[in-house]
Amino acid sequence: MATILKQIEDAGIVGAGGAGFPTAVKFDTQAEYLIVNAAECEPLLKTDHFVMNNHASEVVEAILLVKASLQAKYAVIATKSYYTAEVEALTQAISAAEADIELHLMENFYPAGDEQVMVFEVTGRVVPAAGLPIQVGCVVSNITTMLNVYQALIHNQPVIRKQLTITGAVNAPTLLDVPIGTPFEKCLDAAGGTSLQDYLFIDGGPMMGKIYTQNELADKVVAKTTSGLIIKEDSGYLSKLKHQTLEYVFTEARAACMQCTLCTQLCPRQNLGHEVFPHKVMRYFGGIASYRDIDYNEDSAEILQGAQICCACGICEVIACPMGLSPRQVNLHVKNELAKLGVKYETRKTEYKADPMRDYREVSPNNILIKMGLTKFAERHLTEMKRLDVDEVFIPLRMHIGLPSQPIVKEGDKLNEGDLIAKKPADALGANIHSSISGTVMKVTNQLIHIKA
Repeated sequence: MATILKQIEDAGIVGAGGAGFPTAVKFDTQAEYLIVNAAECEPLLKTDHFVMNNHASEVVEAILLVKASLQAKYAVIATKSYYTAEVEALTQAISAAEADIELHLMENFYPAGDEQVMVFEVTGRVVPAAGLPIQVGCVVSNITTMLNVYQALIHNQPVIRKQLTITGAVNAPTLLDVPIGTPFEKCLDAAGGTSLQDYLFIDGGPMMGKIYTQNELADKVVAKTTSGLIIKEDSGYLSKLKHQTLEYVFTEARAACMQCTLCTQLCPRQNLGHEVFPHKVMRYFGGIASYRDIDYNEDSAEILQGAQICCACGICEVIACPMGLSPRQVNLHVKNELAKLGVKYETRKTEYKADPMRDYREVSPNNILIKMGLTKFAERHLTEMKRLDVDEVFIPLRMHIGLPSQPIVKEGDKLNEGDLIAKKPADALGANIHSSISGTVMKVTNQLIHIKA
């Protein structure tokens, strides 16, 4: 077990499908279930599909190694039943390896890939609010993360490249395999560029991804957690989300929230029994002069603390609210303000039970695409992975949960592809980082390492 964990840590593996939690830390435990997240629940993204279709045998081998390390009784790949080709590829790989791995087939809903939702779907267990899956005997890992684990354990290969979906209003939508640190501009060029004169781009999926203007494209590079690049005209609902100020968000909330409670009813964490009440948080701000006037006290704690366990999935603002308000932005503001105050989430609740109406409140990904004006891109079948090599990378030192990595190279150093360039801080959460190309170190800052071939 210790050897496997060290190989994973040395390779700099972090969660490829989420916030980038260091994988060796997640696997440093024992669990009853190893659940592999192959839901690809964000609409338009296709890289996990590619992994399932083209690397199923490698993933299966990695799952068996990690299952043994965790001493897990069960290994489960959770995906969607309508991914028929992917299910067939996984089934054949499991059968060929005679592997004790189950497939759990889910319906097509968002957010099926949320790890707490997935734990419930697979096991019927509810992860406690503000808790982790290991508290109910589960470890959840993305399927592309498992491919990275295979590369590290079998081929001693660190994480130096990333697979992306480049789609939306691009001239040649594609799947792209690029070095870590590749500028987004290069990725867009590889997809034929865009004919739009004024556009937004999403770093990630439509719901959880960050929205940027085209003027910000030059500042963005591919990180270990980057999943896609989606281009869209700067108009419609996404434009509103991008350009509205925080003050406008709260002005709308005070003026137009009618307390219909739909934001709370459709909240996936609320439907698992967590005490998340977006409508109550909206009502709280309807009664104060400014969003800056949060008064955290005994009376407001029960309402405001619910924002701390919001998973920011976006259902409340994109789908639920009939007035087009932004409960997610309100919740995130409260979460940030309470963090500044050092407030920790607390609850007296010890038992969690899913709402009996939960299954009837599942959100269709198609409805998300309709609201965001992205339906015209929905039927693209991206099956070929295009390799892009670049002669210059700007590798961020923080691509993971935890502290930034510490550079061990200096300007002028000559590097080979795969060389270690930054170490995780000692006795702290973090991840190693490696050079994604061969070349010379041009610049080292506290934010990135610039390497040129």
